[in-house]
Amino acid sequence: MRRGRMTARMVMMARRRMRRRRRRRVILVGGLVAVGVHKLTKKDVERVEEHTGKTAEELTDEELDQAMDDLNIEKQEMTDEEWEQVEKADSEDEDYIAELERLADLHEKGIITDEEFETKKKQLLE
Repeated sequence: MRRGRMTARMVMMARRRMRRRRRRRVILVGGLVAVGVHKLTKKDVERVEEHTGKTAEELTDEELDQAMDDLNIEKQEMTDEEWEQVEKADSEDEDYIAELERLADLHEKGIITDEEFETKKKQLLE
């Protein structure tokens, strides 16, 4: 590999890091929690949050790594299957947000009434 060129794996990891910045916590199959690029138990997430005084979503990757080191929490990277689960959850959130934005635009333009907007918004939020 020539220097300065990104491999397909490096590109995939960079995309995953970008996605992780948008959404920091996803419950994985088996009860583990995806936070940053790591998977932790719910108890470990609580320990990190207590230690840092921040929610897991507020922590930078560096702060999360430091807290895990401070608390001697083993770093477990997610599998490709777990990443797919996280990415699916991210895309569902993006669809939901896009739909809310579309409804707000229709409401602002007067195409739908206040009542219609509130009804649809409530349906999306449930």
